[in-house]
Amino acid sequence: MGVVKKNVYKNTLITYFGMVVGYVNLVLLYPVFLSTKEFGLYNLITSLAVMYSLIASLGIPNIVTKYFAYYRTEDRKHKGFMHWSVIALLIGFVVTTLFYLGFKSVIIKSYIDKSPLFISYYYYLIPLAFFTICFNLFEASGRAIYQTVFSSFLRDVLLRLLTTVAIVLLAFKVIDFQGFIIAYILINFLVSVMLLISLSLSKKFSVRLEKFSFSAIDHKELLNYGLYTLISTAVYVLLQKVDVVMLSSMSGLSVQGVYSFYFNIAIVIGVPAQALSRTTYQIVTDSWKSKDMNSIRDVYYKTSIIQMVIGLLLFIGIIINQQNLAGIIHKKEYNAEFNLFIIIGLGFLIDITGGLNTAIIAASPKYRLVTGFIIISSSICILLNYLLIPEYGGYGAALAYLITITILNIITWLYIKIRFKMQPFHYKHLLGIGIAIVCFVIGKYFWRMPNIYIDLIVRSGVTAIIYILMSYYFHISDDLNEKVDLTFVKLKSIIK
Repeated sequence: MGVVKKNVYKNTLITYFGMVVGYVNLVLLYPVFLSTKEFGLYNLITSLAVMYSLIASLGIPNIVTKYFAYYRTEDRKHKGFMHWSVIALLIGFVVTTLFYLGFKSVIIKSYIDKSPLFISYYYYLIPLAFFTICFNLFEASGRAIYQTVFSSFLRDVLLRLLTTVAIVLLAFKVIDFQGFIIAYILINFLVSVMLLISLSLSKKFSVRLEKFSFSAIDHKELLNYGLYTLISTAVYVLLQKVDVVMLSSMSGLSVQGVYSFYFNIAIVIGVPAQALSRTTYQIVTDSWKSKDMNSIRDVYYKTSIIQMVIGLLLFIGIIINQQNLAGIIHKKEYNAEFNLFIIIGLGFLIDITGGLNTAIIAASPKYRLVTGFIIISSSICILLNYLLIPEYGGYGAALAYLITITILNIITWLYIKIRFKMQPFHYKHLLGIGIAIVCFVIGKYFWRMPNIYIDLIVRSGVTAIIYILMSYYFHISDDLNEKVDLTFVKLKSIIK
């Protein structure tokens, strides 16, 4: 876990700083300067762009992550593997774009009644998707050489900071909403270029062309892996984004905007998993290559417990501050739907506690099964959304997400337990849940202060301190205890 810890702590720090910036945008700026309809459109465009980019990428970023080690060479040409990846990705983008343009009338028909505003921004998806594809490929290339920190900074911090600037320009009427969307696209272009420059400066890749050969690994295996991961990843993202797409079509942008507001708040619970996955997935991949099952088992357990510990703290931290959040937003259409967060947040908690369920199978020789698992889960999700949204609106989408994520994690966990004889759960998981319940009660009924900002800081601080101390005392996570001990050592050295 040495390499993991070094990068994960940096990635976590960067990700949480980016989360703060994102929350400033989400809680303080979006509700004030964007209508629920405009915020809904922004989420629809970004969600569709992600889905578009994943289909167009043909699974190339996943191929780079898994198979780069087989083609790595000292001359930095890597047997032409990276050049092949770029060419394949460009072909995928062109083909997908032709389909996107060809099916314009069909797509527009789905949104013309409930979300007509989307029609005016139809073509904006193309450049946004392209820059997303580029960033994903560059990020995968960096992950393959264990350079993940700068890409984390670009995605989680700089992109959000520049988006803040765009919102401020919108607030001062320097640009209108259309200008804000254009600015967001240009920001994605900028971070992609910066990441490309970073990879060039790393001197780990050569721009000199080299004829690519599949000699390092059977070409059918490589292409099959790309195809299956393309399907599984695309369907998994569909699982994450189908609620936004279907809500926009069936209930309208305003309902989707409120739902997305709480979904984006709940995303904070998944931040530990995002920070860990940038490094742990490569560790799991390398461990499969060397058949080091003990390392996979160790990473599996440690990621599950630490993700659950941090996720629970964030989950209860948001719930105990419901009244403070309402005071900050000052919009009835948002405040009346707080229970959306609880339902969605439970889905995120279940997902991150599952740890590396999907990643372990995806990196194993049985990676094809991931496609089947996710297709089944996504089919259930689409069906549930179709049945529940007309009756319950945003709550229907939230319930569909919670049920689907639960089913997916149970299926993958059970398969890993039976097939590979490993599972991440321990009695300390139950102990951690007990600690979270105790701290929730303390935070919920703590004396309320007259100023909401002071109350937010004190209430959250007291709850967090008690939570961390209890988790430390009961030794819930070795990594957490080690980090606390290290912090105390540094504090003592500063005091002396």
